[in-house]
Amino acid sequence: MSQSFSLDTMTRPRLTTQVRAWASSNSALVALLLLFAFFGLTSQTFLLPNNIFNIFRQMSVVAVLGIGMTLVILIGGIDLSVGSSLFMAAGISALLLRDGSPAGVAIIVGLVAATLVGLLNGLLVEGAGISPVIATLGTLIGARGLALVLMNNAQIRVTDPFFDYIAVTRTPGIEALNIPGLPLIAIIVFVLYIVTALLMRHTIYGRMVYAIGGNQTAARLSGIPVKRIKILTYTLCGFYAGIAGMLIAASTGVISPNLGSGSEFYTIAAVVLGGTRLTGGIGRVEKTIIGAFILFMTLNWMTIRRIPTEWQQAATGLLVLAAILIDRVAQRGRAS
Repeated sequence: MSQSFSLDTMTRPRLTTQVRAWASSNSALVALLLLFAFFGLTSQTFLLPNNIFNIFRQMSVVAVLGIGMTLVILIGGIDLSVGSSLFMAAGISALLLRDGSPAGVAIIVGLVAATLVGLLNGLLVEGAGISPVIATLGTLIGARGLALVLMNNAQIRVTDPFFDYIAVTRTPGIEALNIPGLPLIAIIVFVLYIVTALLMRHTIYGRMVYAIGGNQTAARLSGIPVKRIKILTYTLCGFYAGIAGMLIAASTGVISPNLGSGSEFYTIAAVVLGGTRLTGGIGRVEKTIIGAFILFMTLNWMTIRRIPTEWQQAATGLLVLAAILIDRVAQRGRAS
């Protein structure tokens, strides 16, 4: 009995330490589960399948923008132009579709336009040595202005069978349980996250990104082409913004002059809530989708509770500040 007792007393602290370590490394997931349970208990409609899938649909664009933003933040940068890149890609594609171009051509040209904005950001930051905030703020204004000129500052309807297919297609649901099918847009988002997570975990590029974000000087001294990798990362961020532009064009069917405005701030919020450190080097792209779900789940619950929009904006800011403070406290705890 004494031996059994001593083993128990030794095992419990070890198990407690393991649980704490897991919770610390998966704080975003823990927060998601706790908030999900709270929102479900305090709202009769929150847990309905249609509402959950509605959250997935609402978060899809920011979730895709968050992939590219995560990569940029991991190298110690920032990209404030993603909303304008999204708008430019969607606007150019809509213009081409209106003029009779095939969907494939419209999509490719829109993606190229957004990718070029990302490339320009990389060249401005790494080639010209401009601060990422200043450089991407400039392209935010410039890309949106150019797109508005091309669109003549007017709404453009997206009328194309392929875009309609993306917008309305769902996987087969479970009728017996009244569970609808998963939207195709959500599946596209999940596939993008899986591909990018594999890229970051199992390729030389992913290892170099983490090395640059962890210590840029050491990365350069070890032979990593820091400038080229950072330019490539900004370019990829633009490409993901272009994909987000295609998804929003499909889901809304209308490209309006204010499309994507402010989405960069929600994107940064999702990345931070997912646990990526703003100083770079630490974070996982797959956790950004958890951050996006936390953000839009909270906004959805506040909408259900009829909380005014201005309070929803305030809550978004408080969520981001809370995530940053928790990360700082965790850093100090690990350092001590």
